[in-house]
Amino acid sequence: MSHTPKATPSTTDDAQSNAYSERYFDALYSDNSDPWQYQSRWYEQRKRDMCLAVLPQLEYDKAIELGCGNGVFSVLLAQRCQTLLSIDGNDKAVQLAKQRLADASHVKVIQGVIPSILSTLQLADLTKTGLTKTDSTPAYQPPFDLIVISEILYYLSPADIDTVITWIKHNIAVGGTLLCCHWRYAIDGFVMTGETVHQRLQQAFNQEDEPDFTQPVFTHQSQLVDSDFLLDVWQNTPKTVAMQEKLV
Repeated sequence: MSHTPKATPSTTDDAQSNAYSERYFDALYSDNSDPWQYQSRWYEQRKRDMCLAVLPQLEYDKAIELGCGNGVFSVLLAQRCQTLLSIDGNDKAVQLAKQRLADASHVKVIQGVIPSILSTLQLADLTKTGLTKTDSTPAYQPPFDLIVISEILYYLSPADIDTVITWIKHNIAVGGTLLCCHWRYAIDGFVMTGETVHQRLQQAFNQEDEPDFTQPVFTHQSQLVDSDFLLDVWQNTPKTVAMQEKLV
């Protein structure tokens, strides 16, 4: 899971840009391996526990985490996944996540700026880096049956958020889960907030009209409106968890 935002000084250009800011994260990680205090704040532990609790499946085959930060949440997520691909744009964060997950052979951490890195997640590229579960079965290839996006989308422009949404619709497996979690407060230098991000996600995935059978059918499985963060979970299936368990 990525981060609870923290205000930092920004240049005029940064403040005027909605785009993902590499300098923003470079500044945060320049002299701190845990800038959001993932390991010491109860707020962060509570949020991680809530995210894990609302996942509609006990285990996942192929998962991808956009914005893994230093890998604190990745360690817990890895316990629910057969394979996990974690991505972050900051070099130091990636190195810290790799160290934290060094003993998890089923997890791969790579550096890449979202959304541009998503277009490169092709089988040929992944197999070159050794991302295979066995010699014959690629493990980190779309579609993914779990996509986790936490504390990252408000650093993107609206157009880039739409690019991520389109990518999700083309790369989530049938029955797959999408989990999104974001801090609700404004962030210095960025226009988008958790509120505007989740409004955009709900417009994209909450299907109130007649279903378009050319597109994935999403069920809004869970919505948690906390005072400090928003948490939404969708599944690429018309069935609720109770329906999948044949309870109704």
